[in-house]
Amino acid sequence: MGKMKVLIVDDEPLICESIKADFKRMGHPWEYEVYTAQSVALARGIYYSEEPEIVITDINMPGGSGLILVSEIHKDNPDCVLLVLSAYDDFEYVRNAFMMGAWDYVLKPIAFSELKKCVERLTEKMSAKKEAFCLEKVMEPVNTNGVFQMKDVVEYIGQHLGEKLNASELAQKMAVSYNSFGKLFREHMGMSFSAYLLQCRMERAKDYLENSHMKIKQVASKVGYRENPQHFSRDFTRQTGMSPKEYRAQMLGKSSGAMVE
Repeated sequence: MGKMKVLIVDDEPLICESIKADFKRMGHPWEYEVYTAQSVALARGIYYSEEPEIVITDINMPGGSGLILVSEIHKDNPDCVLLVLSAYDDFEYVRNAFMMGAWDYVLKPIAFSELKKCVERLTEKMSAKKEAFCLEKVMEPVNTNGVFQMKDVVEYIGQHLGEKLNASELAQKMAVSYNSFGKLFREHMGMSFSAYLLQCRMERAKDYLENSHMKIKQVASKVGYRENPQHFSRDFTRQTGMSPKEYRAQMLGKSSGAMVE
């Protein structure tokens, strides 16, 4: 096996050095050539000069967001393994990371065993040019390229929130069984498919209520409740503690009867 280049991006030098040491401990079956950067600007320069196969980045750093770096690298090379490392266990951070092109999202501090397992899992999903590098599989191949990326599912959900979405149909689109899809989704997103879908729909509904003049029935239709708008009000109230009408009034500072009937 040859050397695999890794770029670690974190504004804390001790974290960079710790992860770098972990890669040296991994060794087999690859030798890792590890670069570190304490800023997005420096990381960008190293990426374009060294072309690493793996990039591990923090999110919040002085001078730029790690998610912007992830998005830029993903557009340049979709086969680059992108791992987001953050201290924030927050739904929006996780969703944004996958939407930007991240392959996985893990919380700091990360133990050596967890990092090793994560790297092994992700390198198994690399492009065809790395097919010779095959660790023991922990995930069945699921699309025409033999590469499963949960970001594909996340992007599809975000683009089709107004339509009927269910796990069975998505499992079929991703060429996996229903049970495998559910297991993989929970593993990557930290919640069930149904919980994630509901949260996405409610977040999108909040945006419409705050930033548009659509009636509540129109909002319900836009986020997948076309046939059962009454269920939208029920779910929204359960998620936010207030009705769509009350939420809009609070956010816009208008009377509860304005533009909502």
